[in-house]
Amino acid sequence: MKKERNRLHLWHRNSLKKRLILYFMAIIIIMSALNIFPYYTISVLMSRMSSTFELNVQLNHLNDTLEQLNYAYENYLETKHSKSLDDYYRYSYDLWEEVNAIQIDNSGIDNALVMKDIRNMVSSYLDEMDEAVKARRSRMVDDYLYHHNESTKIHQYIVEYIQKLNNTLFFQNTDRYTSIRKSIRLVETLNIGVLLSIFILSIVLILWFTYRITKPIFELSRAADEITHGNFDVPSVKVDTDDEIGIMAEAFNRMTESIRQYINEINEKVGLERKLQEKEMENLIMKTNLREAELHALQSQINPHFLFNTLNAGAQLAMMEGADRACSFIENAAELFRYNMRNLDKPVTIGDEIRNVENYMHLLNERFADKIEFVLEKDDRVLERKIPCMILQPIVENAFIHGIGDVEYTGVIGVSVREQEGDAVISIRDNGKGMSAKRITQILGGDTNERNETGGHEGHTNGIGLNNIINRLKIFYSREKVLDIYSEPGKGTEVVLHIPQEPAWF
Repeated sequence: MKKERNRLHLWHRNSLKKRLILYFMAIIIIMSALNIFPYYTISVLMSRMSSTFELNVQLNHLNDTLEQLNYAYENYLETKHSKSLDDYYRYSYDLWEEVNAIQIDNSGIDNALVMKDIRNMVSSYLDEMDEAVKARRSRMVDDYLYHHNESTKIHQYIVEYIQKLNNTLFFQNTDRYTSIRKSIRLVETLNIGVLLSIFILSIVLILWFTYRITKPIFELSRAADEITHGNFDVPSVKVDTDDEIGIMAEAFNRMTESIRQYINEINEKVGLERKLQEKEMENLIMKTNLREAELHALQSQINPHFLFNTLNAGAQLAMMEGADRACSFIENAAELFRYNMRNLDKPVTIGDEIRNVENYMHLLNERFADKIEFVLEKDDRVLERKIPCMILQPIVENAFIHGIGDVEYTGVIGVSVREQEGDAVISIRDNGKGMSAKRITQILGGDTNERNETGGHEGHTNGIGLNNIINRLKIFYSREKVLDIYSEPGKGTEVVLHIPQEPAWF
C-alpha cells in the first residue's frame, strides 16, 4: 500500500518519467494520425470510385444480356425454332434479375431516376415481346406486327438510356479521381510539414533533457566514488529539480548518513530469517506427523470385532446338513466380517470394496428378498485403484437404513463405478425418502451430532458415519473435493465419490 502511494506521488509530481511518457505519447499519437488520416481518406474515396465502377460493369453486363435476348427473340420470330424460344425465356429471366439487382444510392438522384426509367422500360419491353411471341405462335399477323414494332422502339430506348447512364457515371469517376489526387497532394504536404516540425522539436528536447539529466547524475557519481573509497563525510548532493533525479539525490544523502545502521539491520534480518526458516521446517514436520496421526485416529474408530471363527464353523455345519442357502448366507456374513477384521491401516482396491458391498447386499437380499433390489455397474479399468478400507459399505448401509428402510415400495440401491476425466467416479444411489438441502449442507460441513430428518440419529450400525468417510478420503488423497451428495425429499439420494489415480501419501 505504501509503495502504491509512492508511485502515485511520483506521478503527480513533475517527474522525468511523466514528461518522457507524455512526450513519446504525443509523438506516437501524431505519427499515428498522420498515417491513419491519408489511409482513411484514400480508402473512402477509392470505395466510392469502386462502387461507381461496379455500376458500370453491371450496366455493361445488362446491355449484353439485352442484346442476347433481342437476338434470341428475333431469331425465334423468323425461324420459330424451339431452341431460340428456350434462349428467349432464359435471357428474359436473366434480364429481369439483373435490372432489379442494380441499385444506385450514392451517385445522385438523377442517376437513380434514369435507372428507374430503365427498369420500367425493361418491364414494358418484356411484356411487348411476350405479346409478340404469343401473336406469332397464334398466327395473328396484325397483333404480331404491332407488338414487334413496340418492342423494337423500347429496345432502342433502353440501349440509349443505358449508354447515357454509363457516360454519366464515367464523368463522375473522372471528377472523383481529380478530387482524390488533390486530397492526396494536400495530405502529403501536411505530412511533410508535421514531420519536419517533430524532427526539430525532438532535437531541441533531446538536448534539453540530456543537460537536465546528466548534470545532477555527474554530481551523484562523484559523491558515490568518494563513498566507495571509504569517505562518508562527503557533502550532501544538492539537486534543485523535483523529479526522479531529485528524489534519488535525497535518497543518496539519507543513505550516506545511515549506511552503518542499515548494515546492522541487515545482519539482524538475516538471523531472523534463518530462525524463521527453521521454524517453518519444524511446522512442516509437525503437520506431516499430525496428518498421519489423524489418519490412524480416524481408522481406529472403525475396527469391528465379529465372531468370524464362529460363523465359519456355522457355515461348515450348514453345508454338512445340506442347508445350501443357509450356508451361502453364513459364508457371505463371514466374508463380510473377515473383511472388517483386516488391518484397516492398509489401503485396498476399489474392486475389494465392491466385493464387500456385494457380500453385504447378499445378506440384505436374504433378509428382505421382496423389498430390496441391488443394481451394480462397474468399469474394470478403475477397479485396481487404491482406496481406504471400509468406504463404500457404510454408505450402502446408510442408504438402506435411512433411505429405503421404512418405505412401503420396493427399494432400489444402485452402485456404479466409471472413469471420468482421470478420476474414478463411484455413485451410490437409492430411491428412498431423500433429504433436504439443509441436511446435505450439515453433513458435508461435518455436523453429525444433530438428529436426521426422520427423527433418528445419523450413523451406521458399524459405527462409521459420512463425516468419518469424508475426513479419511480428504486425508488419504490430500484434496477437498472427494464427495458430493444430491438429494431431494421424496426423490431418493445419490452419493458420488471422486477417486484420483494415486493417493497423496501412499
